[in-house]
Amino acid sequence: MSADGYSNRIVKRVAWEVIMRRFLSSSVNPGCNPDAGYCDKVTLVHVRADGPNDTLHYLWGFTGKPSIILALTSPNATLTINWKDFIFASVQAIEFSEKPVYSFGLVVNKIWEYNDVNDTGYLNMSLVNKNYKRAYDTEYFHWKIAKFENDTEGAILHMESVKYNKPGDVTAVERGNIKFMVSAYGYNDHSDILPHLVHTQNSSLIDLVIDKLGTNSHFSHARFAVDIILASQDPKNTTMTFESHKSLDDEYTPGVFTMVDLQTPSSVSGAKGGYIQWRPVAYIAKERDLTNSTDANNYGLSNVTYPSAVLNSSAVYAFFSSSLENMLVQETVVSFGLKEDGFYKKTNYTSWTFVVGYGHPPDDKFSLLVILVISIGLGLPALLILVSGIVMAVRRVSHKNDDLFLSR
Repeated sequence: MSADGYSNRIVKRVAWEVIMRRFLSSSVNPGCNPDAGYCDKVTLVHVRADGPNDTLHYLWGFTGKPSIILALTSPNATLTINWKDFIFASVQAIEFSEKPVYSFGLVVNKIWEYNDVNDTGYLNMSLVNKNYKRAYDTEYFHWKIAKFENDTEGAILHMESVKYNKPGDVTAVERGNIKFMVSAYGYNDHSDILPHLVHTQNSSLIDLVIDKLGTNSHFSHARFAVDIILASQDPKNTTMTFESHKSLDDEYTPGVFTMVDLQTPSSVSGAKGGYIQWRPVAYIAKERDLTNSTDANNYGLSNVTYPSAVLNSSAVYAFFSSSLENMLVQETVVSFGLKEDGFYKKTNYTSWTFVVGYGHPPDDKFSLLVILVISIGLGLPALLILVSGIVMAVRRVSHKNDDLFLSR
């Protein structure tokens, strides 16, 4: 591509991003009356992202199972929450004034711990043995807001677990916690933190950290995995699609050349769908770099039987309610570990980042800086050739004039 071609790409990208930019407004527990006595026991953040033609709503729920909901509506749609119904997990506790064009939900359902005595890095999903793996249902973690930052350009929510209180197993988690950072932005960019995933104006970025988590399993070779459930308005008899593909380069994530997309059928066939996207890498230290990285392994998809019962303690159930039984609801697991990485006990820290969004997963693109460098790299040689040609032509004309003058 010519230097002019790259310049045109830069102009078009900047113009498109300005036009499609969204403006955000955010609130915690919107409409919940503090005098009711239960507002301090729930956490539901509503982020409204207004674009030129529509509005994308994000709902981040941390009452029960951590949940992310994306709903696309017209700019006139408003959100209503029946807080009493929400507290008691009643149907249709969350509603919009009009039916969304499309909606999509994600639930972090369980945290798995497994004893990888053979040091493979992988979780054997078919092996049912309490001496090999244990599940910690996220419904029984209690969550608190550590920090919430928001303006018209973005919103960032930091959540932490404070205790695990499962009836009959209250000592299952002895120490440490699980942290979430959930964010949304009104513009396209790469995240500041590794693996520097692309967030668009139609997506939410989630960073999950398992920090110093100690359990009463006392597994000697413990690793962790996360169980995720996805709910889409697509027909129940369809299926979501995994695609692992090579990215352009490792400009943003050194040493990692692969991207994983999990798309709903609507996302695969067109623009109106949901997806999650990640790079197959996790980090085992707060200082995220190649030396502190390990693998994030995924295990395909399975259908969720009786999704209303499985998700009844989540914002996703409060929104979709009994409609879940007729929707496409599937489950996947991502585990963290690599042969000879020292297991979880080496650092007692694991972080993993993914994006959940509306539409089609963004393609990895060269940054504007790289495009500028390429443009300069192509443009300078062309300019030098042009200048050299002009100089040589001028010299030839000059020599001819001198010869004519001397011959007279």
